[in-house]
Amino acid sequence: KASTEPGYKITYSKAGKDWAVLSGIKDGKIFYERRLFGKDGVIRTVWIEYPQAVKSKYDPLVGAIAGSLEGP
Repeated sequence: KASTEPGYKITYSKAGKDWAVLSGIKDGKIFYERRLFGKDGVIRTVWIEYPQAVKSKYDPLVGAIAGSLEGP
């Protein structure tokens, strides 16, 4: 959805069988979204948004935080 909304510039997107990742710039801030599509029909999502000025500090943390998202 974000890829079609005004104000979003998508810089990375990838999807697998039961997951999807989207990252880019929204209103001058970096965003990262990861979704897991559970077998139980529940979609689990993590959304991280931060100023570009702290990119070097936050980028190493994003993968660990998003990777902690789990589902059945």
